[in-house]
Amino acid sequence: MIETTAANSPRVRVSVVGNAAIDLSLRVGRLPQPGETSLALETVSDLGGKGANQAVAAARAGALTQLFAAVGDDADGDRLIAQLNAEGIDTRHVMRVGCPTDLSIITVDAQGENTIITRNEAAARFRPEPGALFDAARAGDWIALQGNLSAEVTADVLHAARLGAGRTLLNPGPVRFDCVPLLGDVDILVVNEVEAATLTALDEPSLAATELHRAGARDVCVTLGAAGLLWCNDSGTQHLAAVRTTAIDTVGAGDAFCGTLLAALAQGLAMPLALRWAQAVAAYAVARRGAQASFPDRAATCDLLHSSTSPSQAH
Repeated sequence: MIETTAANSPRVRVSVVGNAAIDLSLRVGRLPQPGETSLALETVSDLGGKGANQAVAAARAGALTQLFAAVGDDADGDRLIAQLNAEGIDTRHVMRVGCPTDLSIITVDAQGENTIITRNEAAARFRPEPGALFDAARAGDWIALQGNLSAEVTADVLHAARLGAGRTLLNPGPVRFDCVPLLGDVDILVVNEVEAATLTALDEPSLAATELHRAGARDVCVTLGAAGLLWCNDSGTQHLAAVRTTAIDTVGAGDAFCGTLLAALAQGLAMPLALRWAQAVAAYAVARRGAQASFPDRAATCDLLHSSTSPSQAH
């Protein structure tokens, strides 16, 4: 952990509002075409869900982390909560609902590309209890959301966070509704190039990033996979080269990026350094199989901060 706050200052916390799920990953030689049946070369069950993934990455990067989510009243829900507790994540606000725990079925090809189908019933039922999130958060804390919750819940949480002087990160995958009208309440927007194009109808990532910034997001990050990322704010748009790696499985890489970025900012790191650290953790994850199983542990996450800022890695 990086200690950057004054001795008598409360540590900034990360509150992730999202989903938790079981990931069933099927490794295939290539992704099937419509109507085609493919034989899986390997099957792996892992803990996932974008909200839980980002919370795990943030906790491993040293942030005080709490998760607001819903899981089913079943054995999979028990398993998820036990693992989150083992990671040191505050799970007091993880609700149990009367349906199966959410499930994602993922196919991953030999190049590490993937397709994902998600059952979202528990997340669809989830609405944070009035005031619970903000009773648990302080001014200056980071509050993160993804695209799994409803448009109404997402808008309400973002707006209330702004009124409560919280800082917000929105990573709207999957894109289930138009979040552009909400960007005035977003400090950091993280999207991949497909999501950026979907939200703006602009295929050029730099133009899409500029448009999303103009719509209200103070910092916009468009992740480009092996091509790095674009960072857009009032100072313009910068391109950050990717960290060198060999991609095996891209599942969860965006969540590793977002969780590490949140933890870095919560611990007082400047945005350029926070982005480099987040890129390094994402690069580590894509070189390994699984979602949370591919994330570096706490020691390795800390090591990646130091290696990502060494002269040989600086961009």
